[in-house]
Amino acid sequence: MDQNNNRPTPEGFLKSISIIHLALLAGQVIFCIVAYAQSERIYFGIHNMDSVFMYIVPLVAVGGFMIGYLTFKKQLIDIRNKKSLGEKIIAYQTALIIRYALLEGPSLLAIVIYLQYGNLFFLGVAGLLMLYFLFLRPTMEKVENDLDLNFNERIEFLDKDGEIK
Repeated sequence: MDQNNNRPTPEGFLKSISIIHLALLAGQVIFCIVAYAQSERIYFGIHNMDSVFMYIVPLVAVGGFMIGYLTFKKQLIDIRNKKSLGEKIIAYQTALIIRYALLEGPSLLAIVIYLQYGNLFFLGVAGLLMLYFLFLRPTMEKVENDLDLNFNERIEFLDKDGEIK
C-alpha cells in the first residue's frame, strides 16, 4: 500500500487553510448580524464609562491582537528551522489557527457584550477585529514569505499537483 497518497498537495493545503479562515470569519460575521438583528435598544456611546466592559473589551481585543501576532512570529522562527516542507506546512497551519483563535475570541466577546448592552461601540471593536482577520487571509505569497522557503522548497511548494514531502 502506497503511503504517499495521504500527503497533501500545496494547492490542497492552501484550500484547506482558506476554508478554515473563511469559516471562522463567516461565523463572526453571521453572529454579528444576528446580534444586531436581535437588539432592541441600540445606541452608540462611550459616555457610559461606568461599565467595566468599556475597558475590558478593548483591552482583550488589543491583547488578543498582540499575543496572536507575537506568538505567530515566535512560531515562525521555530517553523523555519524544521527540515522538511511537510513539517513546516503542518506547523504553519497550527500557528495560523492559533493566531485566528486569538483574534476570534475577543471578537466574539465584543459581540456578546453588545448583546448585553446594545452599545454599538462593542460591535465596532468586533468589526475592527473582523476587518483585520479578513486581511490575514492565507495566500501562496504569504505562505512563501512567512516560511522563508529556500529555492528547492519554493519549487516544491509551487508545484500545485506535487505532493509535499
